[in-house]
Amino acid sequence: MTRRQSTRVLEKREKLCYTFTMDKGIIIAGKDFPETRAFVKAASANGFSVITSLADDESAQIPAEPVKGFVWQKASPVSARSFVFEAQTALPKLTHALLIFDTLSYINKIHLRDSQSLSSGIDDLIASYMHITREILGRFAILGGGTLCFVFKPYSENAKFGARKEAVSPSQAFVLAAASAFKTFAEQTALSNVSSSGIDFVLCEEDPAAENDGETADFVFSALSAAETSKSGGKKQATRWLRPGSKFSVGWHLFNR
Repeated sequence: MTRRQSTRVLEKREKLCYTFTMDKGIIIAGKDFPETRAFVKAASANGFSVITSLADDESAQIPAEPVKGFVWQKASPVSARSFVFEAQTALPKLTHALLIFDTLSYINKIHLRDSQSLSSGIDDLIASYMHITREILGRFAILGGGTLCFVFKPYSENAKFGARKEAVSPSQAFVLAAASAFKTFAEQTALSNVSSSGIDFVLCEEDPAAENDGETADFVFSALSAAETSKSGGKKQATRWLRPGSKFSVGWHLFNR
């Protein structure tokens, strides 16, 4: 074996060792791959083994190994259960979950034409997050703990809509209502489970001026790191949404026991 071949074998072994010995595993859902690519990249860079959701589409892009993807049919509570179970089985250890609500992405996708499209919209944008949150928290309870992070990506026009009361399309109005529902659900989930043993919550809201998901992903994983530091130090923080610019210390408010 040549020196170059030997080096390649060693690098391959090191990569395999890294893949299977990471002690942090995360589910990333809400947005489907490849739209989650920036979050997957940030998770991997921060030492997580990663599972991301895929759309119910045979032509869906599959992430490159060691990242894995499983289909999550948002309208189905059974699919939510299967997705979380498959993710836990595939990960060396399930410790975190990231649920993303991207308002602008939904505005571009949701088109209400009739009662059926409205019903589907409710399933996809509201009920789906409730289904998968229940499954994740149930799995964390069995495992003895975990961290659930809700990530809210607002639409920059939200503030204008609220201040000026300008008319928007029925589809956009529905998505904005669903966005408010997501934020309320995230807050109440954290508050109602504050005494759950070993289960922690982090709520992150994107800066509307963020230029891309890469910036938001870096912010989210910085918040998760700060939450771990806070937890290790035995600090109990107030409950609120974290936004870029929050302080990484006692002044940074996190959801945790």
